Amino acid sequence: MEFEKIRYLRIILIVFLFYNQATLSQNLVPNPSFEEFLDFKTDNKSSWHKLQNSDTPDYFNFGNAESSNNIFNEYIGGTYPKSGVAFVGIFCLRINPHRNIKNIREFIESPLTKHLEKDSVYKIELSLFLDEESNIAIKNFGILFSESTMQSDNDLRLFAIKPQIEFNSSFLDNRDNWITLQAFYKAAGTEKYLVIGNFRSDKTAITKKNIPAVRKGKREKWGLSQSEKASYYSIDDVVVEKVTIQNEIQLSEETKTPVLQDTFKIEEIGIDSAIILNNVFFEFNKYDLLPGSNTEINKLNYLMSTNPAIKIRIEGHTDNIGSYQFNLNLSLKRVESVANYLISKGINPQRIELAAFSYNYPIASNQSEEGRKQNRRVAFKITEK
Repeated sequence: MEFEKIRYLRIILIVFLFYNQATLSQNLVPNPSFEEFLDFKTDNKSSWHKLQNSDTPDYFNFGNAESSNNIFNEYIGGTYPKSGVAFVGIFCLRINPHRNIKNIREFIESPLTKHLEKDSVYKIELSLFLDEESNIAIKNFGILFSESTMQSDNDLRLFAIKPQIEFNSSFLDNRDNWITLQAFYKAAGTEKYLVIGNFRSDKTAITKKNIPAVRKGKREKWGLSQSEKASYYSIDDVVVEKVTIQNEIQLSEETKTPVLQDTFKIEEIGIDSAIILNNVFFEFNKYDLLPGSNTEINKLNYLMSTNPAIKIRIEGHTDNIGSYQFNLNLSLKRVESVANYLISKGINPQRIELAAFSYNYPIASNQSEEGRKQNRRVAFKITEK
């Protein structure tokens, strides 16, 4: 029993060191929340800019008194920034076979403040909001790192390029609030630019139909015709931060996870099926793992250790006590705690994707404590076998 306590305290120390390193890390994305004014019509390569000549990404700044910056107030799909006063919006897909509209994509690119370091691991994070006038959602939002700018005067065919990161385990269909996505990336050492968008063609993109939530008294922005499909996302808070994990992994007590009596069985888990991690405990409004949580997480660690080809997405949910933004950050920090535990046990960080949903997706009523307890949960999905 005493050994178990010592081992647990050591794991807590590992995670603590991980967070201190991550906290001290510098975000390599300039203007990550788009607070500094952007003009996508100019050929400005010093900060965020459009990629293709035909791209028309939108910039919204609610700190500016000009009504044109708050144009969504008059149209379907009004939203506000996740943080600060600004955000960017892009088309990730638009199809109209009758008007020969196909493979419409918009991308935004930014130079990083410095090259990524070879073999270093980076945390990649961004927040998304599906515009209400969109009538479909996509499942393939990508992030591409490149050595030099990919900006071009011509329309590029990026569908042959596979981005290093692609969030594809769930449909990004949130039209009520922002969600935050996170992944880990091991750098090649040449990366200097970051590109964001949908790199799938119309034929390979995975889409989900939605029913537009047209607001009475609001005008349509795009004039979508019958049978036309469109997917438009707002983007905010882009993060690329180095995390120090190699030393912490070496400090891990065990290189192998003991066989558990009760384990997750891979043959019983389908792709994208949400599995709730029961008995994963946190203090109220905190994200540090409490004693008793490691038993359940070790089951997940055993699943990943014995099935090295699988990749997972860990999802965080909260109840509706407190502000949406607070709960969004809290749910992300909680799944980070679970991911860091797995990484400290030797799991490759690039096999783990994270998503935070705040209280967007309750599975029980928030009117009772029992219901709120069920909504405060961490789940995982197998995204690749």
